[in-house]
Amino acid sequence: MKYKYSILIILFVFLSCKNSNKKLTDEKPPAKMEKADEKSHVELHDEMDKVDKEFYKFMRILIILYKQADINPKRVIIKADSLLIINEKEKDPIKSRIKNSISNSLHYLKAELYYKIGDHKKSIKELETKNYVGDDIAVALASNYIKLKQFDKAKLFIDSVGKGYYIYDYVLGNYYESIGKRNKALKIYKEIEKDKSIKHYAHYSLAIGRIIELEKSNSILLNEIYFPTGNPNFEICKNDNENRDKIFEIIGELAEVKNSNENASIWIYESPQENDQNYYWIKVGEGEFNKKFKTKFNFFVFINSFEIKYYDENNKKVISLNEWRKIK
Repeated sequence: MKYKYSILIILFVFLSCKNSNKKLTDEKPPAKMEKADEKSHVELHDEMDKVDKEFYKFMRILIILYKQADINPKRVIIKADSLLIINEKEKDPIKSRIKNSISNSLHYLKAELYYKIGDHKKSIKELETKNYVGDDIAVALASNYIKLKQFDKAKLFIDSVGKGYYIYDYVLGNYYESIGKRNKALKIYKEIEKDKSIKHYAHYSLAIGRIIELEKSNSILLNEIYFPTGNPNFEICKNDNENRDKIFEIIGELAEVKNSNENASIWIYESPQENDQNYYWIKVGEGEFNKKFKTKFNFFVFINSFEIKYYDENNKKVISLNEWRKIK
């Protein structure tokens, strides 16, 4: 799951830092003012660090609750209710900053567990209690309304999410299965299968599984929509950020890239998750990615070894950096 709250913290700190450095006039502020600003800046960061620690402390509790829910969901619902009461009474200035986030997470946990045990009206009530409306909530509501056979209402919530959300197509396929439209569902799943750029998402393999099932002569249709979990431990997609960070670093250190242009951009054009190969295809150039990007260099960076080779895109040929440097 994505920690929406942490993103808000980072954004808040960034904006605060930006504002604290902004000069109201061109004159240099007095030394006393500079020290006061610096002190305020440090205090702000200290406070936000404390808030962040409290938030991740709660995330660890939430992960434990999800584990316990696999064994006894009803007991975890009772625990969640107790935590909601404690959270509502919280007066600590640091912990109070995350009260809404904690409340939202606990209500979503309860909604998920009520869905799991088949009490769909209570699940809907928990989702409607939350302090914000999001795409996951819309999908979760649609999941409940499918179970209640209120198909039109379910479709309205799916439509409110809209194309572009990472599980929209998969959920729409689930919906068509649930109302008995096998061919429509199969068509959607096959479109997902063609999109190699989303292979690293968890729902991609689920869509492949649905294709296999629906192509059977005696296929069994789903009667439910995928309910997005609120478990912080659940990986929406397989993460290769460590590899990507290293690739940006080693490509950025190449003399040709350093000397090319200060506005040069490094773009991971294809990853092993998309091309089913053992390399990342890197483009270096200028402009907007996927639009007016003007490629200057093409490199292949091989996983495991991180060996770099040059890719001659015109001749479809991969050569070593030494060979490329001799002929360029």
